[in-house]
Amino acid sequence: MSKMLDVTNPYNGELVESIKLDTVEELKEKVAKAKAAQPAWERTPIVQRAKLIMAMIDKIEEKNEEIGTVCATEMAKPINSAKGECFDGGEIGRGYVERAKHLYGDVLTGTTGGREYDLGFTRREALGVVAAIIPFNYPIEMFYQKTTPALAMGNTVIVKAPSSNPLAVRMLVDCAHEVGIPEDVIQFTACERATSTEALITNPDVAAIGLTGSTETGVEMIKLAAETMKKTFMELGGNDALIICEDADIDTAVNEAIEGRLYNNGQVCCATKRFLIPKSMHDEFVAKLKERVLAIPRGSQFDPDAKAICLVSEKAAIKVEAQIKHTVDQGGVIVCGGKREGAFVEPTIIDNVSKDADVAKDMEIFAQVWPIITYETEEEAIEIANQSKYGLSGGVLAGDTVRAFRIADQMESSAVIVNGCSCYRMNEQPFGGCKASGLGNEGVGYSPEEYSRLKTYVLKGAF
Repeated sequence: MSKMLDVTNPYNGELVESIKLDTVEELKEKVAKAKAAQPAWERTPIVQRAKLIMAMIDKIEEKNEEIGTVCATEMAKPINSAKGECFDGGEIGRGYVERAKHLYGDVLTGTTGGREYDLGFTRREALGVVAAIIPFNYPIEMFYQKTTPALAMGNTVIVKAPSSNPLAVRMLVDCAHEVGIPEDVIQFTACERATSTEALITNPDVAAIGLTGSTETGVEMIKLAAETMKKTFMELGGNDALIICEDADIDTAVNEAIEGRLYNNGQVCCATKRFLIPKSMHDEFVAKLKERVLAIPRGSQFDPDAKAICLVSEKAAIKVEAQIKHTVDQGGVIVCGGKREGAFVEPTIIDNVSKDADVAKDMEIFAQVWPIITYETEEEAIEIANQSKYGLSGGVLAGDTVRAFRIADQMESSAVIVNGCSCYRMNEQPFGGCKASGLGNEGVGYSPEEYSRLKTYVLKGAF
């Protein structure tokens, strides 16, 4: 018997919709249909595939009011941000399509005896069936990040929606079907974790898994995927550090500290989560930061001025509340905030955080929380930044640009934002792929290659 999933508005607890969860057998059937449909989709000329994907993007943008409203309702995402994802993601998707259209192979000539008259060339082929596992925090953008390069390269896709907020993702898949992308080429599923493990992760007919999620989940999936030699792309956790040097402009530093933690209620993988402050600047920085944090407007996701809204669920808020308490137990001092009501956690500054505290290393807090860690020397700051198992992104602020780049060069992360916080992502950059923050690179210049494989053709005796 099929189970139902109740999707609720985390701001007020009201039921939004109940949807049916796929069973193992239903999901396996979707994989079988995707596998059967994949060869014909790959044989469809790239120009035709591109037109259909572009039409899907246009349709999503056309429906941004409806899709954005659903997204905001089911996960308490700020309404303007939810609507904006349709367009921001669309720009990313179009970039992937153009990149895929212009991926050229190499011509190879023999350099060993007896093969100098042979000619080889390479071309890219699809992987097969791709499982795209979408996170809760940016469901629309991550739909684009995973499906558009996979589809453009000739793969078929099973889109697994986040359990907390699957409705907007379902609408995105519907848009694909509306413009003529065959239903078996891109399919939606909402299912329990055990179901996806059996029907997707360990299914030999699934060739690749693209996941954005926690490092713990990623490690588990990689282990399971290894049994069937699946290719995996993992954009995982982060505990990004912002190093502020004593010669940085303090108002700029405070502004970047706010910007680095404010977006999407702090639920961002590359949000700044550790703030490293020189002791000489500490008192003034904390005082100015407190003033700014206390002034953050609060409200519902449909208040266009609200910047502090509830988290995706009360369960998530309870976890954050426990993490704040744990940090205080380890010596931290709450400057402001720290309280929880339902799914809402007050914007919180925790001062006096030891570099040995868990939050200064690997405890990722997914909320508007500012842990303040002081340091004495540049070398100590770099040591603290690098002591985390994560390496997603980072930031450094310094008046001396040469110094800033010297520090950036020593920070162990896939990206470092000089003169800015870590909560920044260029569409074109290789995102992820450092330490425990993931495997593979996501970005317009990289994902189409990731979602394909190279094949070599050789003509013997060509000359």
